[in-house]
Amino acid sequence: MDTLKFKILILFIGLGFFTQCEKDDICISSVEGTPDLIVLMLENENNTQKTPSGFTIRPLGTENILAVSSGDSLALPLQITEAVTQFEFILNQGSQDENIDTLQINYQRVDQFINRACGYRANFILDQSPILILNSGNNWIKGAVILKDTISDETAAHLGILF
Repeated sequence: MDTLKFKILILFIGLGFFTQCEKDDICISSVEGTPDLIVLMLENENNTQKTPSGFTIRPLGTENILAVSSGDSLALPLQITEAVTQFEFILNQGSQDENIDTLQINYQRVDQFINRACGYRANFILDQSPILILNSGNNWIKGAVILKDTISDETAAHLGILF
């Protein structure tokens, strides 16, 4: 009789285990995470796309140079715990005429619930004044143009940086 009780107990545990799983308990790889800010570098005179020579971007306070994506745009990760992210835009890096402009990108974060397994992802909305140049002096960056104010995907550029 003890083996019968044991088998019934195992059966109920097994049924309980299989009925507790739901479809959204697994986050599939096709679910997009928090998007990056897509930036285009634009010449100030005629708004044509051009990446300056010797140009790199570095998050403020680090020595890590962000990789330039292939093509005409740059993907910059935004902080999800702040309403601003700061980057150093470096022209002619490593040369005598190196010029560093420190930019603060201003935005609002909007969290979007995906499901129980994936949790939340952050979307962003650029402020009316999306950048602030933090250093004074010989600034090579002239301003910014909002191309798409809502950052919810990485399919199109969001911000144009004028130089």
